[in-house]
Amino acid sequence: MKRFYVFKDGTQVGSTATKDQAIYMIHQHQALETHPLLRAEFSMIEGEEEFVPYPTKQKAPRKKQDMER
Repeated sequence: MKRFYVFKDGTQVGSTATKDQAIYMIHQHQALETHPLLRAEFSMIEGEEEFVPYPTKQKAPRKKQDMER
């Protein structure tokens, strides 16, 4: 699934499904800027979102010798 990641001064502030939504998000953040000298740098990166599952934990079977004492 393609995503557009929005960054403000190198910190991720959100992600969207389309480029138009990412630009809209940037414009919303820019509208909140209060002073021309304190303006932030905005950028976006197009990427592929992939979820990586945790590996399954399988316990090794215990030997009969270990259980008896």
